[in-house]
Amino acid sequence: MDLSRLTDRERLIAEQAVETLRALDRAADDAPHGRGLACMEACIHDKGFGLLRTLMASTAGARPEAQKRGLASGPAPAAAARRSSRRASRGRS
Repeated sequence: MDLSRLTDRERLIAEQAVETLRALDRAADDAPHGRGLACMEACIHDKGFGLLRTLMASTAGARPEAQKRGLASGPAPAAAARRSSRRASRGRS
């Protein structure tokens, strides 16, 4: 990856990722004996999820179609209307 060719958006995300990594390194280094993973997980909850939210917001903001309103998930109308009274049978061998 040629870092000199990053867009402004990519550069911002890369900087935030490096900041998150440094915070994770500090958490691991400063953790009391036997608490390293717990301290790193706390750091990920604090910094890592924030980075993921920033990534999602940046990606959605760059794509107007990602801003559409409505249900994000659920059964399709045709699938919801079709019901089967036939029970699934389990074959025995």
